[in-house]
Amino acid sequence: MAAVTDDFVKKCEVKQNDTLGRFLVALCNLRAGETLLLEKPIVVLPQLGDRRCSKCFKLTESFCRKCRLLTLCEDCSEHDERNCQRLSGMDLSDDQVKIIQKKEHTEVQAALKCLLLREHQETLPLYEEMTQMENQLAARKGTDIWKNYQEHAIAPLETGGVLKQLSGEADEDLVQGLLGILDINAFEIRAPESGGTLRGLYRRAGLFAHSCMPNLVTAIDDERRIKVYTNRFIAAGEILYNCYTNVLLGTEERRQILKEGKCFDCTCPRCQDPTELGTHMSSFICSHCSCPEGYIIRQPDTGTWQCLLNPDHTLKQEFVTNMLERAKEEIFHARDDIYRLELLLAKLSRLLHRNHFLMLDLKQNIASILRQILQNITHRPNRKVYERKIRLCQEILLVLKVVTPGISRLKAIALYELANTQAELARKLYSEQEHSTNDLLVELQQVEVMLRESLRMLLFEPLATPEGQLSRTMLRELKELQDDIKNLQESNDVLVNQ
Repeated sequence: MAAVTDDFVKKCEVKQNDTLGRFLVALCNLRAGETLLLEKPIVVLPQLGDRRCSKCFKLTESFCRKCRLLTLCEDCSEHDERNCQRLSGMDLSDDQVKIIQKKEHTEVQAALKCLLLREHQETLPLYEEMTQMENQLAARKGTDIWKNYQEHAIAPLETGGVLKQLSGEADEDLVQGLLGILDINAFEIRAPESGGTLRGLYRRAGLFAHSCMPNLVTAIDDERRIKVYTNRFIAAGEILYNCYTNVLLGTEERRQILKEGKCFDCTCPRCQDPTELGTHMSSFICSHCSCPEGYIIRQPDTGTWQCLLNPDHTLKQEFVTNMLERAKEEIFHARDDIYRLELLLAKLSRLLHRNHFLMLDLKQNIASILRQILQNITHRPNRKVYERKIRLCQEILLVLKVVTPGISRLKAIALYELANTQAELARKLYSEQEHSTNDLLVELQQVEVMLRESLRMLLFEPLATPEGQLSRTMLRELKELQDDIKNLQESNDVLVNQ
């Protein structure tokens, strides 16, 4: 890890100001795809409300039989020996242990594991580095999350007799500060089960400032090691930006998540532009305008919803909020039902811009179901199914090219889905004699260009990630595609020479 640290120091410089706090700038020119950081987490913890095994991180309600305070699933026989011994040596009654183990006190685990870092000489430097991270303590005081931690982490640790038996002072502000550090700085990690997530805290990865138009990409592999690399050329002196939220959300949704979770207001160029760089990912259709460009956008300075063409055409904030909440609920209940999703897409298209983030969510859901249909040969899908998926992928890509310029996982995967479907349709039409050999050749050559571009972006992903594994599959598929193209070219040449 020493070489990795030296590499980071050579490329990044820590700076500080009143707006961003601590942040990083490029010390030298950085090429697209250049790695800035590789590091393992200080600590890996469950998401809020979850309880997971301290060894394998599977969901569990069981505790270690020896220390009785840290979770351990039935499949694991032991966890960190230092922590287990330290906790086993505490003088706690059965009633005190039961308080810690109460089902509703899930946040005890995160607080305890952070406090245990300072109990051992080997991990004390990590604890000291952790306490230098931003915790937004003053901004969080009295909030719902503060009260939740007080009730389900601090009170149980105090009543359970644990805090007073740990080394040094461990008052409410200290524990709230540690939990705040996790909320502000931790990264989402894939959990052992499909769809589940964990939190990982890293020594330096949290230093990168936020922008909804980042110049960096982060990837976390199966060993929970984080890789941070550039998504475009970065000149020396530029601020290095990561994105802390989902780029496919609308501005108000992104800003709300950042305000509640990270305690700051984003003022990046995308957040300041009411059209979201011309994508209109939060825009409504103006029902009063006959012109196609009649879109109602939220003015960032006043917060009012006004038509771009006629400021007198407005929407009330209450209507916008209620309408979006109803739409989200309908999307949730329509999941996995392609007919309901298509009907909902048609219904919302009369109210929302075609690129609105909820429309994009629907399109992604529909495209995902269409992928399953196309992969199942028993369905015998017709041409329209292929064409529908191709159109959806193209519409999603148009937005991604604006909000995720440069190297992008999302863009690479959408491009791969488009290329794959286009190739399958071309082969189908050729087998049904609706396409000539030359038609198929032209289509497959276009697919090759898309596959190469998608692969170029995914090759920067660590191998031990789903995207890294996909890139290896794509390499094989690209070779097979090139062989097909070569054979078709040879077949064409034979026909020409006859």
